[in-house]
Amino acid sequence: MLSGFKSETISLGSLLAEPFTFRIPEYQRPYSWTTKEAEQLLDDLFLELDTAASLEEPETGYFLGAVLLMEHPANGASNGTAIRICDIVDGQQRLVTSTILLAVIRDLIAEEGGSIEELTQPRLWVRSDAERMPRIVLRGRDGEFLRAHVQDSGASSIMPSEDDLTIGETQILSVREHLAEALFGQSVDELIRLARYLIEACFFAVITTRTVDRAHRIFSVLNERGRPLARNDILKAQILGAIAAPRRGAYMRTWERIERELGGDFESLFSHIRTIEERSRAKVISGIADLVEGGGGPERFFQDVLEPYAAIHAALIHPDKAQALSPSIVRHLSYLGWLSSAEWMPAAMLFWHKQSGDTAALEAFLVRLDRLAYGVRLLGLGTDKRRSRFLAVLSAVRNAANLDAPESPLEFGRDELRNIQYNLRNLHSRSQLTCKLVLLRLNDEISDKPQRLDPGQLTVEHILPQKPGKQSQWRKWFSSADEREESVQSIGNLVLVTKEENDKARNLELARKQEIYFAQGVEQAAAITRDLHGQAEWRPEQIREREERLLAIVNKLWQLETNRGKLPADAPTAPPPPKRRRKRAKADHLV
Repeated sequence: MLSGFKSETISLGSLLAEPFTFRIPEYQRPYSWTTKEAEQLLDDLFLELDTAASLEEPETGYFLGAVLLMEHPANGASNGTAIRICDIVDGQQRLVTSTILLAVIRDLIAEEGGSIEELTQPRLWVRSDAERMPRIVLRGRDGEFLRAHVQDSGASSIMPSEDDLTIGETQILSVREHLAEALFGQSVDELIRLARYLIEACFFAVITTRTVDRAHRIFSVLNERGRPLARNDILKAQILGAIAAPRRGAYMRTWERIERELGGDFESLFSHIRTIEERSRAKVISGIADLVEGGGGPERFFQDVLEPYAAIHAALIHPDKAQALSPSIVRHLSYLGWLSSAEWMPAAMLFWHKQSGDTAALEAFLVRLDRLAYGVRLLGLGTDKRRSRFLAVLSAVRNAANLDAPESPLEFGRDELRNIQYNLRNLHSRSQLTCKLVLLRLNDEISDKPQRLDPGQLTVEHILPQKPGKQSQWRKWFSSADEREESVQSIGNLVLVTKEENDKARNLELARKQEIYFAQGVEQAAAITRDLHGQAEWRPEQIREREERLLAIVNKLWQLETNRGKLPADAPTAPPPPKRRRKRAKADHLV
């Protein structure tokens, strides 16, 4: 047995429990996971939930990876048990994201009148004899932010009152909002089931040591040596190994060519194929293995499945590099590519495969798929409900159903359209991510052609600031607090600027904001931001007029006022579905 460190497999619930408490050492980078990694974690958890009959099944469980801890001598007590204070040397991103996910689930359930505190509270907080303290403590401002906007009860619905967030705070807020949006609409029972699975059936390989030098050596081995075995590596060995040696070389070259073309998206190809072939409840490796065996063997799989779908997948993710695609197809695929998840992709791949050569039919289908993909986000549907909607589209394509029928899963019902129209009125307060995507789409419609803006480089800026100075001109133009609150969140008050410009503009007066927005020239600004150029003042009536103009463009773009029939005249003011309450943080919640 090796001395100096020990390792064990521990469930998340047991790790985030007595006697452990965790802190981030000074040498660690801030929390840095993006919505992409958080989305992948949530997708994996939902897939595991779909395939697990119960938590008691011996093979049920999800491996969250390795965690490296450096342990210090116990320096306190909790309920008579010595507290084990550990520095997180490796694993911060997964542990903090799990904390955020549990907090979001807790608060969503509370908003529906339920409670899961008995499960979540011990994972988020430690009760020592001296004080109540967070289970995980980040360093500096990030720790206070995590406590005020995640760990405290109800904290995940509190928006920060300040805009000058650190890198870590920005990422925590972004992931929190993404997870909240993805889970909104899930029933209380579904949320409790997800929380129990995360706590009881998700496991870490935990390695602990007591010295910095040994921790550093272990960290180097975990992160710098060797190449992780991916699912496609296992599939490669299984599929190619079953082909007779004289012919294996040619298929090996085909496999390697596809791998080069798809790069990091190669592994997701198999996940999409599994879904297309109605094996979504099986694990990827076993699902593909069953498909190969049942479809005539590995060589037939290459010819009939892998090669054609790989070519389609490459065109979907890199439409600008594909040949013989119309500008409209390239444009709509680019817009679909902006989305953080790819639940739309299996339906697009199957339709393309079945309609090979009919570019007009493909273009028409992608226009409607684009409308659906953005519409379900405007509805506020969570990950699971969005996935179900696109699986229904996939089924309709597979069964050659009439996609133009009123009951087609590509269509929105009258209530859905009313809710979309309502949500557009204060979209930013409902979902900052969706709001930015809609503004980007509006920008291209206004410019009459794609400006090819990078969504990752732009932020949403409020022209009327969220916190205007008490002596500012803004207070004179918006003397009523209620009118100011309504106006600030209106889509008519929003523009797209770089983060640097956003940081500079903040609560400044209109003229100074214009100088910042157009410092590089009016034509260099986003088209949707040019609306502000030349404006001498910015009053409620101007925001309302701009809101109506922008909403008219959205309605025309996605045909939200008609769905094979006229929407009632009262649609924009129809009662909305229940939404999360977004509270503003008090100043003393922040450092």
